[in-house]
Amino acid sequence: MAAPLRRALAALALGPVPARGYRAAPLRRSLGGPYRPDPADPRTPPWQLEPRYEARLFGRFGAASGVAAARLWPDPERLRELEAEEREWCPALRDMEAALELRERQEEQRRAERARRVAAALAALPAQMAAWRQRREEAAARQRGGARGGAAAGGGPRARALQEEQERQRRRQDKRQRRQRRQEEARQALAAAREAAAPAPPPVAP
Repeated sequence: MAAPLRRALAALALGPVPARGYRAAPLRRSLGGPYRPDPADPRTPPWQLEPRYEARLFGRFGAASGVAAARLWPDPERLRELEAEEREWCPALRDMEAALELRERQEEQRRAERARRVAAALAALPAQMAAWRQRREEAAARQRGGARGGAAAGGGPRARALQEEQERQRRRQDKRQRRQRRQEEARQALAAAREAAAPAPPPVAP
């Protein structure tokens, strides 16, 4: 206990200890100028042979880097490519408005064409139904005429049975035709409704 106390009293008697001054490390100077990679050396990293490295050298050392400033600018062909890319990704306001107007006109034309097709299908539906009914009535008339001829020629129970069988077949055929007609009408109405409600295809980018 006494030793630490004595050291503390001795330090107070000697006074404050001067702080050690800060000395920065000397700057490292390259006496041989900026480093230029050797393209013929296989140990040279590939990124040091790119134009970006030369641009960094010129930006840091200027003319002392030995890089020709004209080589840092793109050639006319590359400049045209950059301009085309800029026009594609950042078009002018006038071009964007023209593309939007063209897209709206195309969309309006598609809607009008779809409405025209639906109207034409609905207008042709009564004529198609009338033709179908006429064909059904003609087929039924031919069947009835054949049944009458058979009954008049043969007569008797066998002819009547044949006539009854033909009548049953005619009724079954009429029933089947009515079912097919209802299915066809429902299918046409559903197709027309789907076509009218179908969303327009996405616009093609100009």
